[in-house]
Amino acid sequence: MSIDVETEKEAQHQRLMDGLAASIREKGLAQTQVSDIVRHAHASRRTFYNHFEDKEACFVELMNTLSDAFLVAVDGAIDREAPLATQIDQAIDTYLGLVTGDPALTSTFASPALGERTVVAQREGFERYAELIVAVVESDSARDPRVAPISVDRAYMLVSGLHQTLVRALVRGEDLGPASYEFKAVIRSALAGSAAD
Repeated sequence: MSIDVETEKEAQHQRLMDGLAASIREKGLAQTQVSDIVRHAHASRRTFYNHFEDKEACFVELMNTLSDAFLVAVDGAIDREAPLATQIDQAIDTYLGLVTGDPALTSTFASPALGERTVVAQREGFERYAELIVAVVESDSARDPRVAPISVDRAYMLVSGLHQTLVRALVRGEDLGPASYEFKAVIRSALAGSAAD
């Protein structure tokens, strides 16, 4: 396959995911059909099925792409030389800024229309965020003996619980200011508990 053909195929793939995102913003995930995706993507149904098995496969890839981009942004916002409390603030503030930047899309991650493949992909995303927390804390514990490492299980509990609380706030249309405060308090408390164990 030539480079030009491969580049066009990648561009089509991205346009289809963008088409799904546009349709979700317009009418929600449950109401979105393949016809809506291709309309927004200016593509044919045949092109869609050349890239994705079905709508859920497209959504899983969109969700993974967003999750990876968010993770890179959060990781990049953390000053690894700052005190752990500052790093927590930087991570939460960055993440919430990303989520609130597109609430119509990000609140979809709590949609009752999610299928099994999407739920599995979410769990894998939580695992990557948990691994980031473990890495950040390990880096700090190497510099500060008062900071104890955290298990990936505890980090996963934090990530998945915070995600569900965030989605709950988005679905209710609540201000995320109080949630942000609570997120930071919970993470600090969990990390302090880790040091006490």
